[in-house]
Amino acid sequence: MLLRIESMMNEINRIKVEAKKEVLSLLQRCFEVDRLFPELQRTFQLISSRLVWIDPFVITLQETKNNIDPWYYDTEFQSDYSIVLQQASESKYLFREFNYWNLDDDVKENEEIVNQILSWSATRKPKNVREIMGLIKDGFWRFDTQTIPKLSAQCPADIQELISWDEKCVLTGTNMQNMDVITREQWKQVAEREQWYNDEK
Repeated sequence: MLLRIESMMNEINRIKVEAKKEVLSLLQRCFEVDRLFPELQRTFQLISSRLVWIDPFVITLQETKNNIDPWYYDTEFQSDYSIVLQQASESKYLFREFNYWNLDDDVKENEEIVNQILSWSATRKPKNVREIMGLIKDGFWRFDTQTIPKLSAQCPADIQELISWDEKCVLTGTNMQNMDVITREQWKQVAEREQWYNDEK
């Protein structure tokens, strides 16, 4: 079954609404890193299981001093450990400072922390197949022709070896190394040549 971009974005939006309520509640009732950590792990594992086309989120504990400028690290006021959230090459870290949560040593208001925690390249809407290719090559999305969304309801004549398509172009390839973006007309010509070759056998 082909996953349309509208279905993908509807699912992402549903998940974000649910996760925002859950994470905000966690920040408001968990006041220790050790208590918040397993709850965030569970939440992001659930998100990863529902967004099957993205590379899974990884949630770990790391020493806070490894994530912020040593000049500003104070063991008296900042937690020893931070919760590190990672997806492909993007990461965010959350630690306890005084009586509040601090994200990336910058965001200290719970609602804004939640907004930032749920904002990732992997969950943005691609405008065309070239952007999809970039998401795959950068590791945000898995290379999986069955789960990657299609950007147009109008299927090309031949969808074998196609990863996705939009109104003007198609994304071809059987692996990450040979992915390419070509126009629908170019793809039609390729498919016709292959059909002619098969008919001549």
